[in-house]
Amino acid sequence: MAFVFIRPESREWLESARTEGAAPAFAGRAATALRADYERWARWALGVGAYLLAVVGALLTGGAVHAVQTSGAVVLLDVLLGGLGVILGALGAFLLIRLWVTGRRLTTAASWWMRLPYVTGVRQRRARGWLDARTVNFEPRIFVRLMTCSVTFILGVSGWAVFGRDVANGLSGLSLTFLLVGVLSVSCLLGQAGGVMRVVSGLAEGDPLWVRLRGLMSRS
Repeated sequence: MAFVFIRPESREWLESARTEGAAPAFAGRAATALRADYERWARWALGVGAYLLAVVGALLTGGAVHAVQTSGAVVLLDVLLGGLGVILGALGAFLLIRLWVTGRRLTTAASWWMRLPYVTGVRQRRARGWLDARTVNFEPRIFVRLMTCSVTFILGVSGWAVFGRDVANGLSGLSLTFLLVGVLSVSCLLGQAGGVMRVVSGLAEGDPLWVRLRGLMSRS
């Protein structure tokens, strides 16, 4: 089956979110469908693959620039590798942006549907809501995203640290690679973390303690 960024069965809930016809009775079904779409293993695997593709593209491009700098001559192989790096990097970045845009739509709608029964008073907030908002981070499909957040954080900081060192000691073609890997890694970190936070935020609407604290903070 071909990969799709948004499943057909999710579009109904995406389109009906934030509309007057959105019924709280369907909130559980809608949130489940949207979360299942966003949390697919296929989406996560495509994201990892696209990230690696973009990193390889950055390595090839930076390596080609570095080779030209050190040799002082433009060789056809360097041009070909540099061009291939640009193509691979652009393809990886395109896929990552598509995953981010569609993932944001899915998690934003899922969070809205999860809140709906509570803000309309159809469902009462209970202690179970406090537990759900915290244990969701240990669900395999969420936990693996938190793990890749950690990895991209480390790679992002490392890339920027090496680039900062090169700024002080002298830039090279490889400095471009480290800068691009740093930007790419931190962008992926923010994209994944944002999706997880929107899911947690929707579940937290059922937490009476959090809602009470939020109300106190908004009045202060």
